Amino acid sequence: MEKIEEIRKKISRLILDRGLNYAQVSLAIGKNIAYLQQYIKNGSPRRLGEVERHKLAQILHVDEQELTDLPLNITTYSAAAVNSEILSLIIENIESWLSSHDITMSPHDKAELIKLIYTKVCADSLDVAAGKVRDFIEIYNELRKVD
Repeated sequence: MEKIEEIRKKISRLILDRGLNYAQVSLAIGKNIAYLQQYIKNGSPRRLGEVERHKLAQILHVDEQELTDLPLNITTYSAAAVNSEILSLIIENIESWLSSHDITMSPHDKAELIKLIYTKVCADSLDVAAGKVRDFIEIYNELRKVD
């Protein structure tokens, strides 16, 4: 896991690489205009709050784990924050793919795959997410062939 200062630098770079600025992103995550500048430049707050970190990950299109030095798991998300339509879409596609390929996956591995795909598509519309889910499953299928 990365250290807090490295994470601050990474967030700054991601914001700037996407042509955004601290003020725009601060407002987009529901904070005051100076929030991210204070976080990145002054180290206050020490860590982003859970809600702010989740929103920032969606805006920057990165896994939320990349924005914290603390280990996260799927239970970190509040039930209200989970998009049930996208989660159902992911589960249905994975179950269908496993069945069609006659593959058995441990519950832990299946949960990890669902979590990985969810974090990569949860900021997208349902149509875009559906395409990405199929892409991720195909990538996973190709990786299995290499093993």
